Amino acid sequence: MAFGVYVHIPYCLQRCRYCDFTTFEQSEIRPPEDYLQLVLTEIRSRAKIFDSTELASLYFGGGTPSIVPAEHIVAIINELANVGFPLSSRSEVTIEINPATVDVEKFRIYRDAGVNRFSVGAQTFDNGLLALCGRRHNAQDTHRTLDFLAHHGVNYSFDLLFALPNQSLEQLTFDLDIVQQYDPPHLSAYCLTVPSGHPMAINRPSDDKQIKMFALIQERLSTMGLLQYEISNFSRPGRESAHNLLYWSDQPYWGIGLSAHSYRPGLPYGQRFWNPNSMEAYEAQAPLSYPPKKQFEILKAHEALTDYCHTSLRRSQGLLREGLNSRFGAQGLELVHRRLQSPSVSELIVPGPDGWTLSKQGVHLSNRVFLETTFSEEDFPHSGRIKEDF
Repeated sequence: MAFGVYVHIPYCLQRCRYCDFTTFEQSEIRPPEDYLQLVLTEIRSRAKIFDSTELASLYFGGGTPSIVPAEHIVAIINELANVGFPLSSRSEVTIEINPATVDVEKFRIYRDAGVNRFSVGAQTFDNGLLALCGRRHNAQDTHRTLDFLAHHGVNYSFDLLFALPNQSLEQLTFDLDIVQQYDPPHLSAYCLTVPSGHPMAINRPSDDKQIKMFALIQERLSTMGLLQYEISNFSRPGRESAHNLLYWSDQPYWGIGLSAHSYRPGLPYGQRFWNPNSMEAYEAQAPLSYPPKKQFEILKAHEALTDYCHTSLRRSQGLLREGLNSRFGAQGLELVHRRLQSPSVSELIVPGPDGWTLSKQGVHLSNRVFLETTFSEEDFPHSGRIKEDF
C-alpha cells in the first residue's frame, strides 16, 4: 500500500480573491520560523500514528511554499526521515510554487533535498484576468518560471483557471495556445468556483459556456498528447500526479500543518482526522500524540461507499466492480449498480464488463452522478463493529 504526506505551508504574498484555503499573508500570523518549529513538533509527536515506510509521495502545498526559506523545506524532509518516513529514488516530491518566487539557489536547494516535481500556479496568461484574481505575478513572470523549469528538464505541472468573470473563449484559446508552446508533462484545469454573492461570481460565463470552455480544453490538450486521467487533470503517460492518485485510490496519507487532513483506510471503513485552522489552536495541539476526538471521525459504511464511488468515478479508469465488491460486498455492488441505472444519470455513465466510467457528457455534468451516488445510512447500513483506536 502506497503512503503519502502532505505538508501545508499557509503563507502567501497576497491572498487571491477566489481562495478558500487556510492561507495568510506573512504579516497576519506567526513568522515562518515559528511555524516551522510547530510543524517539526507535530512530525515528532504523531509519527507513530502511521507505520514507518518509504514515502510514495511528499507534497508541499499552500499557500505558497516557495516563499518561505528553502531550508525550511529541507528541515521538514529531514525530520520525516528521522521519524521513519524517508524518501527513496521512487518518491515523488512536489512543491507548489508561484511564478517569480524561485531563483537558481532556491531551486538547487530543493533539488538537492529530493524535490523532483514543481507545481506552478500559473492560472492564466492574461494580465487583466490575473489582476482580477488578485494574483501578484504577471504573465511575464510565469513565462520566465516555465522557461527555467523546462531548461532544467524537471518534471512540472501548472494550473489553468477558467470560467473567470467576463472571460471569453478567445481568451481561453490564447491561454491554450501558450500551453501548447510549453508542451508540459502535466496540467490541471480548474473551473472557478465561488459562492453566490461573491464579487467574482458577477459576470461569470453561463453554465453552457463553461461546458464549451471545458470541452475546448479537453480537445486542445488531447491533441497535445495530454490524457485526461481525472476530471480536472491531464498528463502524459507516466506523469500523473502520484500524490493525487493516493487520494483517489483509497490509500493512507498524513496531513501535517495548519488545517491539514489525514486518512487511514480500514478499521473497517476508515478514519479521517484533521488539524485546526487557527495558529493558536495548532500551536496548542502540535505536541499532542493524537488530535482531539472532536477532530477525527470514524467513517460509517455509507460514507465510505460514497467516497469510494466519487473518487473512483473522477478517474478515467472509473469505478471497478472487483474493487467495489471486495470493499463493500455484494450488497454495496448491487446498490451502486441500481443507482447508476437510474434514468437521471444513465446517459452520463458508460457501463463496461469491469465497471463504470463517466461518459463525455458525464464528465461535464459529474455533480449529477455524484449526487446519485451519495448514500445515506438507510441506503447502506453498517454491519460489524467499528474499531476506535485513538
